[in-house]
Amino acid sequence: MLKRIYIDNYKSMVNCEIDFGDINLFIGDNGSGKSSVFEVIRAIQNFVCEGAAIGTAFRIEYKTRWQTLNHQTFEMEIRHEDGAYQYQLSVEHRENRIFSKVKHERLLFEDKPLLKMEEGDACFYKDDFSEGACFPVGRNVSALNIIPPRDDNTRLTWFKNRLKNIVIVQPIPPMMAAESPKEEAAPSKYLGNFTSWYRFLSQDQGVAFQLMSNLKDILPGFDFFKFESVGEKHRLLKIYFKNDRNHPAIGYDFSELSDGQRMLIALYTLLAAAGSEQFGQYTLCLDEPENFLALPEIQPWLTELFDRSNKGDLQCLLISHHPEFINYLLASPIGYLFERQSNQPTRIKPIGTSEQQESMPMSEMVARGWLNA
Repeated sequence: MLKRIYIDNYKSMVNCEIDFGDINLFIGDNGSGKSSVFEVIRAIQNFVCEGAAIGTAFRIEYKTRWQTLNHQTFEMEIRHEDGAYQYQLSVEHRENRIFSKVKHERLLFEDKPLLKMEEGDACFYKDDFSEGACFPVGRNVSALNIIPPRDDNTRLTWFKNRLKNIVIVQPIPPMMAAESPKEEAAPSKYLGNFTSWYRFLSQDQGVAFQLMSNLKDILPGFDFFKFESVGEKHRLLKIYFKNDRNHPAIGYDFSELSDGQRMLIALYTLLAAAGSEQFGQYTLCLDEPENFLALPEIQPWLTELFDRSNKGDLQCLLISHHPEFINYLLASPIGYLFERQSNQPTRIKPIGTSEQQESMPMSEMVARGWLNA
């Protein structure tokens, strides 16, 4: 589980630290910094898991504009049942914008080192915390990225795999293609590759069966999914609906469905992924899942989300602006209000049911315009 993140000198985030629970709700005005948290997590993934250069993952123009500090600092804590992993990264930028470098990169388990990289020289430590190899890796890449899995570094490997299992999406149904040229193992930011991702995910028959069972209860008349060949490798996703038991189901291209229908299918697929061999337990960072849907349509999904998180299948970080959605979510998760004035740093205030007992419900404050969300 993602337990903590620290961000300093990134856009409006200055000396910001957030602790997370199973379900976490971010609310606040546009531009207050909510999405910046997701951006930083994704940048760390790009750097550590995908091998992006430091200047590509953390662009110099994303430094806090009103500060003269030339380095950014990030920390992330991920908890395993055996203990906590702490990842630390410092990025130094030069004002001429020609070069950015890693000042230091560290990975610790319960405050004991698994990796230390300072000024381009890295040392790796084995599972028993004895020192392994030390060698130069350069100042532009992640030392954690280049170390291959071995029998004596299973802790380090676990952290990288768990970092990959943080899924960051903002589903936009009109961008979801009906046709898939190939299987894709991870969803894209806007779920434009939904069909290709589901094509990969559906290889797990248990996940596909559970997803279709859920959709039969949610989408009136839904019967099943089917891929049809439209070329040597391309596949078209068709959704079959039936009117009654005496007539065969009728197939529709995925693109023919309404935006709301595609949004519901995408949201339930994200839940189904929590039970897949691909993800196992994972963290879902979801930006405005209520878009394209009425509250009664998304409430069953929220109930399922709570159930899955309570079982330990997944953790969720949600951004929302919908007043009733906010009120519903604040019944039990951890909530954070992001506040910011122009050219001022983000301020993050914990909120929840205890803050609402002596005042007006948060949703009513948002609806009246007394609180920007």
